[in-house]
Amino acid sequence: MKGKHKGYAVSVVLAVMLAMTAGCGNNTASESEGAGADAEQTVAVGAGRITQCVNWPCYIDPAVGSGYADSVSMLNLYDTLTFPNTDGSVSPFVATDWEVSDDSTEYTFHLRDDVYFHSGNPLTASDVKFSMDRLLTIGEGYAYLFVDLIDSVAAVDEHTVLFKLKKPSGTFHSTVIRLYILDEKTVMENIDASGTYGEFGDYGKAWLTTNDAGSGPYKVKEMKTEEYLLMERNADYWGGWEDGAPEQAKVIGGITGANLRTMMSRGEVDISYDAETQETYDALDELDGMTVVRLAMGTNLNLMLNTKLAPTDDIHLRRAMAYAMDYETLGTNIYPKSRTATGPIPSGFKAALDASEFPYSRNLEKAKAELEQSPYREELLSGELPIALTWCTEGGDRQEKFALLVQAGMSELGVKVNITGKPFAAMMTDAQTVETTPNASMVVFAPPSLDVGSVLKARYHSDSCGSWEQMEWLRDAEIDEMIETAVTIPGDAERDAQYAEIARKIVELCPTIWLDLSHPMAYNSDHVVLWPAAEISKTGEPFIYATGYTAYYRDFRLAE
Repeated sequence: MKGKHKGYAVSVVLAVMLAMTAGCGNNTASESEGAGADAEQTVAVGAGRITQCVNWPCYIDPAVGSGYADSVSMLNLYDTLTFPNTDGSVSPFVATDWEVSDDSTEYTFHLRDDVYFHSGNPLTASDVKFSMDRLLTIGEGYAYLFVDLIDSVAAVDEHTVLFKLKKPSGTFHSTVIRLYILDEKTVMENIDASGTYGEFGDYGKAWLTTNDAGSGPYKVKEMKTEEYLLMERNADYWGGWEDGAPEQAKVIGGITGANLRTMMSRGEVDISYDAETQETYDALDELDGMTVVRLAMGTNLNLMLNTKLAPTDDIHLRRAMAYAMDYETLGTNIYPKSRTATGPIPSGFKAALDASEFPYSRNLEKAKAELEQSPYREELLSGELPIALTWCTEGGDRQEKFALLVQAGMSELGVKVNITGKPFAAMMTDAQTVETTPNASMVVFAPPSLDVGSVLKARYHSDSCGSWEQMEWLRDAEIDEMIETAVTIPGDAERDAQYAEIARKIVELCPTIWLDLSHPMAYNSDHVVLWPAAEISKTGEPFIYATGYTAYYRDFRLAE
């Protein structure tokens, strides 16, 4: 039997109302934030511009970008086959439905016939094939999600595309939220023939630095690569528009601290970045019409413990560190309204462990008992073998406070922790070998897609050792095999059960101290009268947004 998948996206406004009424922020597939996939084309009244401060630089080429600013830009400029929901599932989008072979190695997607690129060209299966081929050939951006998985892509007919995979996958339909579909004809009309990709020249990379070839709700109006991206509404968008959706959307970089406060007070910026100091957020919260929200959306902060370097190669020391951690201070004072994690799977995912299954909370007696069992006990207590901890300077004073909190907790056990702040680029270099990776490293990790398998593979599979994504150097053959098996399971419930079992194994080994991170952001609620992510956050329930999707501007509403 082949699996058949159908569903339709509806307005996020309805989804938010349902979530608030039911007191639950986990939307089902029929409550997608991918608003109006089947909405009638109507003439809607726009409401000015929305401006958001993001990290910079910003790469808008779907074969190049993968950071937050890149993702925000690409998802507004381009369409994808499926669209992510806030419960970790996906809904049909450009693909109306899809079929999966019995062995989960072939996915056949059926496309809408009413989608047009900004150029006016119709979107076809050939464009989908071109987009995947281009992504894999260039090998940047989100290519890492597909490069070891895709065997071939074929346009079966104008509106049917077949993906053949190198190995079974029960989650490919979730991963294609990162396959942004480009207009093949427009890209090929704008290639630099002197490029390095043979007949494809530069594959349009130079042109796509400041232009788009998408079919999304917005299109590039102006791109200043050192400053900002300004997008304007695609009036003919296939999904339609509702009154109050922004006519223009602008993402701007490099605005921090006092400058950000000034610009927000003047109405020049509507939404802040999420890495400001608490002082900045407090000041913004005092401004008339300004609201500060904290978005818990599936991102976690990891204190990664090097399991192959003394003394953190000892499980008893790692457990002592976990028991010595002051979780309440961390999640209340340093990262307010953040959740105490229950393991490697962030809350909001259905596979996340229940709090009752997580053994660690602040307990100095248990910490001392674990330390007593460490073969490094004498060297640790004498200061001969201190713990080296690195925090990321881009994480600001909150990460430094986290590092100091770890240091204070371990000092109560008589163990010395040396802390060092480094830029992320330097931490990436350190992560390349066991010997240069510190005993403890602070890294924020956001799910690349809404499948737990992508989180577990990136974070704990041996293949990711040597990268910033896994500074634990776990290298556990049993966990590798469990992850590889889990991602092939077609049934959601069965797959989630296996993910949970993997999480239990990882928790037992204690390679990480986790925090389900809450992202503080200030926004002008007098101007932005509906921000779906902010509304869902008010329910108090966990939810998940794929990176960037909190800024799907078509679902915003502005004051007229």
